[in-house]
Amino acid sequence: MNTPSSVAVILICGFTSLLLAQAPPAPPKPGPEHKKLEYFVGKWTVEGEIKPNGYVPAGKTVGTETDTLGPGGFYVESRAEGGQLPTRFGFMAYDSHAKVYTSYYASSVGLVGTGTGTVDGNTWTWMVEDKFAGEAVRGRTTVTTLSPTQYTFKYEMADEKGGYTTLVEGKATKDGR
Repeated sequence: MNTPSSVAVILICGFTSLLLAQAPPAPPKPGPEHKKLEYFVGKWTVEGEIKPNGYVPAGKTVGTETDTLGPGGFYVESRAEGGQLPTRFGFMAYDSHAKVYTSYYASSVGLVGTGTGTVDGNTWTWMVEDKFAGEAVRGRTTVTTLSPTQYTFKYEMADEKGGYTTLVEGKATKDGR
């Protein structure tokens, strides 16, 4: 091996060793959009009024929703139970690539759905598509934050005329403990 080739091999090995010896890049950190989801973290008492509809009996409902921050702080896991509404498990996240909030959920009566959300001031609007008994149902959930410990909500189902019919609305209060 001649001298220039030997020098090139030594330099390549040296640069490779330097690159491998450097600390790995730091893991990504949640951005401001991810941080907005932290509002929901905690245990909430959810009170609502179910309007007459063909899915669940009308009347008052009181349940709980427990939301926890996922590892890394990029998503919130949610479990809602109690009252007249089915138990639901899901999560909310911010999709940094699509620049939209997303939600995925499943319930104790076979309801499975996805949603995309936006935030405008203190109002979150989620456009959802539920799948139940082989049918797709479109809806809209609106959440208005009133304070760090209270929000109102409304779930509306899309009708065949392009409008929405309210199925349930109410308020949620965060447990202060």
